[in-house]
Amino acid sequence: MNKKIEWYQEVLSLEPGSRIFFALAKLFVENGNPEDAIITLKRGLDRHPDYLEARMLLVELLTELGREEEVHDQLERVTSSLRDYPAFWRGWARSLPPEQRDLAVFLMLVSSNLTGDTIKWTDVVFEGISTLADRLVGAPLPPPSDCPPPSYLPRAAAEPGRRDRGASARPGMGSFRTKTMADLLASQGDTAGALEIYRELLHSSVSDDRRSELAARITELEARLAEAPEPGRREDVFGVHAKNRLISTLETLAARFEARAQS
Repeated sequence: MNKKIEWYQEVLSLEPGSRIFFALAKLFVENGNPEDAIITLKRGLDRHPDYLEARMLLVELLTELGREEEVHDQLERVTSSLRDYPAFWRGWARSLPPEQRDLAVFLMLVSSNLTGDTIKWTDVVFEGISTLADRLVGAPLPPPSDCPPPSYLPRAAAEPGRRDRGASARPGMGSFRTKTMADLLASQGDTAGALEIYRELLHSSVSDDRRSELAARITELEARLAEAPEPGRREDVFGVHAKNRLISTLETLAARFEARAQS
C-alpha cells in the first residue's frame, strides 16, 4: 500500500494538475490517514472544482472527523451541481424496482425541492403515493439490453504488431507495463490504453486469483468503453495532447524508480 501511495505522489509531483489526486486520497483513507486524504482532496479540488465524487468524499471525511464547520461550503458545491440535472433524479427513480416505489417518489420529492418546484408532504398525503408515483416518476426504465460476453483475447494476439507499436515505440517502457501503470491510465481516462495492458497481463498471468481480478477489471473497462462516443469521429487534439503528457510523465516516473533501484 505504501509503495502505491509513493507512486501516486510521484505522479502528482510531476503533474500537479492530474486528476489522480482522487485515487491517492482513497488510498490514504484505506491506509487510515483521513487527514492526509483531506489535504490531498482540497489541493486537487482547487484545480478541479467540478470533480463531484472527490468533493463528496471530502464531505464524508470532514463529517466523520467532526469538522462540521467546514462542511457547509462543500455541501453547497455538491447540491448546486445536483440541482442542475433533474433528469438524473428522474432516471434514478425510474431505474428502481417496483418494490422500491416509495423510494422513487422520495427521490422525486428531493428533486422537485432542489429545482424549486416544491412538493410538500401534505401533497403526498392528499394525493397518495401511488398516484404521485405515476405523476412524478412515470414508467420504469426499460431493462438494459443484453450485451455479448466480453472477449479476453489479448489485443496483441488479435491484432498482430499492436504490442510492438505500443511498447517498442518507446524504448524501456515494456518492463513498466504493470497493473499500476494500467490503473494510472484508466484513472486518467485512457480506457483503451489501460485495457491493452490488462489484456497482456491476463495473457501472461498464471495465478487464478490474479486472472480473476484482471478479468473483472477488463469487463468493467470494456463496459465503460462501450458507453463512450462511437469511433470515427474527428480525433480530439486536446485528448491526444493529454495522453502524450501522461505517457511522458510515466516515462519520467519509471526512469526515477529505475535510478533509485540502481543507486
